[in-house]
This record gives sequence, structure tokens and C-alpha cells, in this order.
Amino acid sequence: MQSDIVVVDTPSFCTYMDPDGEEVVRKWMDSNYTKRCKLAGILYMHSLAFNPDDADLRMSNHLGAFRRACRHNLIPSIIYVVPTLSYGARLSDERRRISATLLERQANARGALLHSTSDGKPFDGKSKAAWDAIQGLLARLEPGYVIFVVCLTGADKTWFIGELLKNRNIQASKMVGHPYGSDVTAGRWNLSNGANIVVVDMPSSHIDHDNDDVDNKIADWLKSNFTGKCCPGILFLHSLDSNLARDHMLIPSHLETFAKAFHNEFTVPSRVYIMPTSIVDPTLSSEILSQRLLQLNTVVEGLKGDGNRKWHASLFPGVFKGQPEMAWSVLLLLLKDMSQTQAEGSISPPIRPALERMSPQLPNDRLALKDFADLLFKEFREIGRNSDLDAITILGRTALELSLPGHPQNHLALSDLADLLLEQFKKEGTKGGSGEITTLKRAALECIPQNHPKRQTILLELDDCLYERFRREHAMADLEEIITLRRAVLELTPPPDRCRQLLNLANSLHEKFEKRRLVNDINEAVSLAIDALGLCCPGHPDYPLSQDHLATYLKAKVRTRDVRAHASDTSSSVPLDIKERVKHVFFEKAEKLPPRLLHTPTGVLCNRDAQLSHFEHSLQYKQLLSSTFPRGSQQLETEINDTISEFFGFTTLSHRWGVGEPLLRDIEGKRIYELGGTDGLAKLQDFCILALRHSFQWAWSDTCCIDKDSSAELQEAIGSMFSWYHRSSLTIVYLADVAGTGSLANSVWFKRGWTLQELLASETVFFYASDWSPYMNSDAANHKTDPALLEELCQATQIAEHHLRNFDPGMEDARSRLCWASHRRTTRPEDMAYSLFGIFGVQLPVLYGETSQNALGRLLAEIVSRSGDVSVLDWAGEESSFNSCFPANLVPYQAMRHIQLTSSDPAGREGLDFEKARKLYNDLARLPLARCVHRRIVLPSIVYRVTAVTQKVGSSDNPLRYTNHIRASRLMPLEVISAVNLDEGADKYILVRPWHPKSLRVRTGSDDDAIWNLLEQLEQPFNALLLERLLHNEYKRIACDCTITARVHGPASILDSEVLTLEVV
Repeated sequence: MQSDIVVVDTPSFCTYMDPDGEEVVRKWMDSNYTKRCKLAGILYMHSLAFNPDDADLRMSNHLGAFRRACRHNLIPSIIYVVPTLSYGARLSDERRRISATLLERQANARGALLHSTSDGKPFDGKSKAAWDAIQGLLARLEPGYVIFVVCLTGADKTWFIGELLKNRNIQASKMVGHPYGSDVTAGRWNLSNGANIVVVDMPSSHIDHDNDDVDNKIADWLKSNFTGKCCPGILFLHSLDSNLARDHMLIPSHLETFAKAFHNEFTVPSRVYIMPTSIVDPTLSSEILSQRLLQLNTVVEGLKGDGNRKWHASLFPGVFKGQPEMAWSVLLLLLKDMSQTQAEGSISPPIRPALERMSPQLPNDRLALKDFADLLFKEFREIGRNSDLDAITILGRTALELSLPGHPQNHLALSDLADLLLEQFKKEGTKGGSGEITTLKRAALECIPQNHPKRQTILLELDDCLYERFRREHAMADLEEIITLRRAVLELTPPPDRCRQLLNLANSLHEKFEKRRLVNDINEAVSLAIDALGLCCPGHPDYPLSQDHLATYLKAKVRTRDVRAHASDTSSSVPLDIKERVKHVFFEKAEKLPPRLLHTPTGVLCNRDAQLSHFEHSLQYKQLLSSTFPRGSQQLETEINDTISEFFGFTTLSHRWGVGEPLLRDIEGKRIYELGGTDGLAKLQDFCILALRHSFQWAWSDTCCIDKDSSAELQEAIGSMFSWYHRSSLTIVYLADVAGTGSLANSVWFKRGWTLQELLASETVFFYASDWSPYMNSDAANHKTDPALLEELCQATQIAEHHLRNFDPGMEDARSRLCWASHRRTTRPEDMAYSLFGIFGVQLPVLYGETSQNALGRLLAEIVSRSGDVSVLDWAGEESSFNSCFPANLVPYQAMRHIQLTSSDPAGREGLDFEKARKLYNDLARLPLARCVHRRIVLPSIVYRVTAVTQKVGSSDNPLRYTNHIRASRLMPLEVISAVNLDEGADKYILVRPWHPKSLRVRTGSDDDAIWNLLEQLEQPFNALLLERLLHNEYKRIACDCTITARVHGPASILDSEVLTLEVV
């Protein structure tokens, strides 16, 4: 009866109606329920025609008697109160309201839930209303999503849960627990969007104390409440006010002790979110807090290892200091991970298909979580917690992460987060930050349809972001995009309202003219101003504005002719035109350089204005002003460009971060040579001195030249990092763990993710040992050209010499590039994907806080969509939650692609149907490139349908692995090892050979060699993908433990190949 529902009509406990009711119920239960029920609940019916406060009708009397009659194994966990009113009963609205209020008050006092119908009316005896009441009780009986709040000491749990409960969008009720589990408190939280979850406040359990009593109480409580499968998760609160370094095993041991309290294995939570907490303590410096966060991150990474239990652990990217926004963010992220577990099929439906209409209303998909996150975000934005914009920003990022691909409201989440970041930067007074805002606005613009009424608003907001950055940095690329945006806005604006938009476009063209002096730009600006003037009559507010703009543009146009007429006049002792040209060239070049550089002679960190000031006080600048080349000549232009490029040659540092690395706030406004105190600062000083010895005035380090407190600046830096290392004149690689005669390959530098792009991007590299002496005492001008050192680099990185010496970013041979990175690691898991953006030449949003699988999935999707390269699908191991065709991480790419080719027999061509061969060639030639759209891969393939599946008995020592023999049409029999036990109904599986058009040799005229070449190619073994057919003509890849190497029966079977384009989720 696992899926059956037993409805028991118990006698009344009113003494004047049935004085023996309690004894009758006890005897009935003793005879029917000798074992524990899966779930038990009370459906308490009360007619509103009777006063709930009547002594004989009080809820407490009935429920108390019922609980006394229950056996120990049948204690109800939920009380569901249903107000009733018989059809035709005459009861005034006022009396019904009073009776309902009294009933609700009694229900709340007993921890019961009050049933409410969609129309707000009481139960009237109709069958549909009866099933609705049953459904409401079942939805709350099934544990569904259960979050266990755990803490080492228990001090932070009340604080944390209290902040969550302050929100008006939830209704919390206390759960009825086991009588011997009184130390455990739990509540059911009904969210305003109809979803509900169970939040359990677990007692703390210390491994260094006698905790048997506590563990027994936890076990008793769990047994009484969770008899069936549920989707559990753990929210672990860790206080940064304690020093984790003293016992790094405390958290894993605490989790393991907690897991042992579960009575059966399928209810043990695997999803864990670690939430750092901190009470504002002035004695703790930001450096100490940062160090403890790094320690905590190390512990979280360790939870994913090969211990007693493999936890799916994540560290929340923020610190809870009492902000409800932070609390709700981590709760939503944990629920998202849990919903992912549910979607992967780890939770069985609580009832059989015949009653599927009664399934619990749980947050079992991202849409419910997304709706609730949006609701919270809107509420906190309305409250306007100005002092905690960081917390609201994290909540906004959470709402964005919960967005579903292709959802019509995605642009709102992107735009709202961008507006919040803009407000944050304005309040903090920072000059940067427009990068991420611009990226988000661009993403919002891509999501919104062309005819959407909000499209013009987003165009204008993106325009504002870009224009603010253009005014600060003078980047011509920004101005060009602004012009494009303003043209788009103009097209969307109806003629009567176009005046301001015409003037905005004209103004941007005028600014472009001031930079580039192209006559077409100023002519178009004049024409647009004339059009604007023609749209409004004298007296209209825009009429004088249009006149003023037109006058400005006409003056600029006339002045240009005057300048040309007097271009030969060089009598001025201070040539203003040269000064302006120098400044213009400087900002053009600075746009491609890091915004902050260390001045090595003084040790001062300089922004772009300070960099320009240094140049304007240099001898090189004075020589330019006295140049003998004619003004406006190509020779003078070349001299200006060469002088500025040489002056601003800079050195970059590539290293493994250590303890006490100086950040921007530590050195800004100071001379680094006058500071002391940490190994990291000493390293920075030695680096700058070494750069100076190499005759470079400017140096850049990723530790202190980026404002890491600004997420927008960090996004810009990550997107530009490859370019900066490539444009640097020299990259100094400091190997802190290598002595002068040590081995290069043993350095941890070769195991870190970010250092791969630093090695490949840099044209000139010097390696230095721990004492800052050149590695191997090499005196080569570039260690990438030293034969002995280059050979050692090839062995340490497994990268070919030509890539090391002259690397081109892009999509070519994508799988090899993923293989290079597969042996490396980053501190933040998502950084592993971000560190490859430059290597593949892609510009994608950096979304810290997203899962590493999501970050890697976005990168692989971009690779497939831009190149059609299906080699990245050739892997074996764990699949990604992003798409089943992608791996969960880069580790599977460590295995090199190797297929033993076989020689073909030319005699096999005899007797083949050449017309069939030509048709197959044409079918493959017409296939599109593979691409990824909204997380779905459109995969061109040759399909081999599976005809038989048999499981190999006793084939594996691991009970979680299955070995299956597979037969497929036109293929030799093969064997597959997977975590999936394949059904013997083979018609649901196919094997596919992903196809890329570049595999085809191009035919020229009647060239039949290309067709024979194709047949020989298809005769060779290949690595196949095993797919399972889903509903709606979609497929899902089945991950296998090793590659599936398949081979066709023979040349004749190739001609009958089935060519299709599949959609894989």
C-alpha cells in the first residue's frame, strides 16, 4: 500500500455524544496498525455554524484525546483544519467571520494549518472541494524539500532563522514532533507563491563531548517525521569570529555525525551550503576575516573529496551579518540545488499516477524559486535598506541565477540588477563599475524581443551607462556603440517625439567628429539638427535647444575649414594642436592597457590621469612639442604613436598568490618602497625593482592593480586579462617554490588555472626562482626562445612548442585547449571557466556565485555555437547539470583522444551502390553546424538505432555501476559501463556519431575521390554518444565511465546511414 491513501472516519470525542470514542479509536488502531505508517495526518472538520470556543467543541480537547488514543507508531505530523458550512445553511456574514477568526486562532495555537479554498468559502460538501482539502493535507504531509539548519555551537541559528521569519511573504507554523525529540524544532513555511518547505533547527552536536543523548533525540525526531523519501539539504552556519585553523576537521566531522542520525540512506542530505556569519567585531581586521574565508573555502573544497561521504558542498559568496537579504539568498540557492536533485530523478512521486492531480505544491522547479526571489527582491528594494546595498545586490544576483533560459521576463532581472549596481556605485562614489552594468544591460537587450515596449527603455539605459564611461575614459569603441544605440532608439520613436532623439544622435556624431575630424560625421550632425528644428514650432521648449545644437555644429564645421586653411601656420611657440593630438593618442592607447599601473621609479600606483601627467613632464613629451615634422604629417603621427608606446611599455607579474598579498586599498596613495610587513608586499617590491632593472617605468600585478571590491571592475579586468598580458612588454614569472637549481615542472604555478592564460598570452617571459635569480641562469632575451627551457615548458604543460611561442586565441582545436586546463585548479570553482575566456577569445558575463557547472556550460555552449566543434563532446565521466552533453568539470578532458585506425581494403569498393554513396555525401554536406541555444544542443549526427540491450551479470564490484552489452543497427556489438541501468526496451536508445562539415573533403566538379574518401573515413572506428529518447522528440545523453568506441559492420552498411539533426537537453 505504498501509494495508497487510507481515510479513517473516527468517532467524535464529545462526551455527551460518544463517551467511549477515545477507547473505540484506540482499539481500532491496535487492530489495524501494528507497524509504522509512512505518513499520518489529521483532517479536522469544524462547522462554522457552531462556536469554536464552546467547551465541548474546542479543538484542543478533541486533538488531545485523539493523540492519547494514537499508538506510538501513528502520531500525526500535520493537523489540517477545514472550515465547513452545509449547503443552504443560513448564517450571517458577520457570524461566519467571527466563527472563522476564532477557529483560525485555535489552529495557530495548536500549530495547525488552516485550509483555504480558491474562492475563500468554507467546504460546502461538493466532491471537488473535498479533493482539494485532501490535496492540501497531502501536500503538507510529504516532507518534500527539507532544510536542516546546522551550526557548530547553535549560537547563530536563532539569529539567522529570526531574520528569515521577519519577511511578510511567508507563513510559518510549528510541526508536531516526536515526544522524545523535543530538542528538535521544525516549522513548515508556506511561501506567498503557494510553495512550502520544511525548515528544521537541529541541536548542535560536538564530537569532543558526550553527544549520544543529542544524537538519539535527533534520530527519534527524524524517524517520526521522515519515513519516506524526501529532498533534504543542509544549511551550515559557520561563524568567522572563531578560528577554523585550529581544527579544520570540525565541520566535516560535525556533518558526518549529523548524517549518522538518519535512519535510512536515501534521506541523508547531500546538498550542503556553508554560510559564513560574523557579528560586527572591531577587533577583527578585514585581513583576518579574508584569511578565515580562504580557510573555510579550503574546508568546503575538502568536503567534495574522497572522504567517508561525498558532499555536494558550496560556499556562499557573502557573509551574513544580520541582513535578511543574505539569509534569503543562501536559502534560495540551496533550494535551487535541491530542485536540481529533484529534477535529476532522485525523488519519487509521493502518490501513484492515478492521483497525480493531488501532487504536493512544492518548489520543485526553478520557476517557483524565481518568482519568490523576484518578490523578495522587490520588497527589499521598496524598503530601501541603503546601508546594505551589498546584501540586496547578492539577492539580485541570486534572482538572476534562478532565471530560466528563454524566460520572457529575464530582461527584467538583468535590468534590475544593473540599476541596483548603478545605485551602489553612485552611493559609494566610485569612478569605475560601469563595465558590469553595461554587460548586464547588453544581456537584457539581447533577451527582449524587437517589438517589446520596454526595448526602448533598455536602449536608453545602456546608452546612459556607455556615455558615463565614455566621458571618463574617452574610448572610441564606446562612442561608436552609443551612436548605434541612438540610431536604434530613433527608429523606435514616433515622428512627433523624435526631436530629442535626433539631437542626442547628432551630439554623439559631433563628439566623434571632435575626436576623429571626419567631415561626414559633422555633416550628418548638422542634417539631424535641421530635422529636429523642423519638428517643433517657435515657442516649443525644444525649439531653442535645436537652434543651439545646430549653431554649435555649424561652428564646428566652419572652424574645420579655417583650420585647414591655416594648417601651414607653425609660428606658435606652444603648438596646441600637437598637445591635443598627443592627449588623443594617449587615451586611444590607454584604452587597451590596464587602468592602473605601478610607477616603478617612485612605487606609486597611478591611474590614467596620473600616467598622462608623468608623460607630460617627461623629456620625450618635450621633444614631441619641438618636433620638426610638419603639423598634420604622417611622420609626426608616427613619431607620436611610437613615443607613447615606448614610454608606456609595462611589465606584468605572473605568480601563485601567497599570504598577505597587498590589495588596492593597502597601497593606494602610498609609496610601496616605504611600506613593510608582509611577504606579499616584499614580493611586490622585488617585482617592481626587477621591472625597473629591465628599463620599464610601469608594472602591473593582479593583487593590487584591480579594485576587487568592485564587481564591475573585476568583470572588466577578467575580460581584458589576456589582452593585458599579451600587450605587456615583459611578463615576469615568480616561482616561490623553486630554487635556482630546482625543477620547473614541480612548481604549483603549473597547477593553477589563471597562470595558463598568462603563459600563453605573454610574448616575452622571464622565469625567476624563489630568490629572484633567473631560472637556470638563462641569459636568453626571452625564456620562450631558450631551447632547453622551452623543452622543459613543453613537458610541464603538455603544450606544443608552437603554441607556447606564438599562441593565437580562438576556437581552433578546442578540445586540446580544454585538455591543457584540465590538470589545473582555481580557488573559486567558477574561475576555472572564467580563466579560459581569453584563451578561446570569448566575451561572456562573469557571474560570481553561479555554479562551476553553469560557468563551464556557458563557455562550452559558446565554443560549440561559434565553431560547431563537436570534439568537446568527446569525454567520459560525470555529466553537467547545464546540458547532458557537457561534462561536470574539465577532468574528463585529461584523457587524450586516441582511436586505433584500421587499414581499408580497396577491394571493398567493388559492387557498392555509388548513387547511395553520393546521396550520403550530399546529406552530410547539407547538415548545419552544431550549436547550443537556451542550453539545448542542436547536434548534426549519423544515427545508429539500438536494437538490443542485455546486462552483464556480476560484471562490476561496484553496485552503482552497470555493464551492458549493446547491439545497434549497422554497428559491431559493444559494451558500455554506466551508472544508469539501461532498460531492455532498446527502442528508446540510439548511438550517434556527431558530425562537423569540415570532416568532408570538398568536391570539385565530378571529383568522386571525395566520396570514396568519406566512405573510408566512416569505415574507421569512432567515439559514439549514447542518447536516450525523451518526450517531444528530445534526447538526453547517458554519461558513461569510458568512451564508447564503435565500428560499422562494413562498407556496405555505411550506405544505409541515417543522417539527422537532434536536439539534446
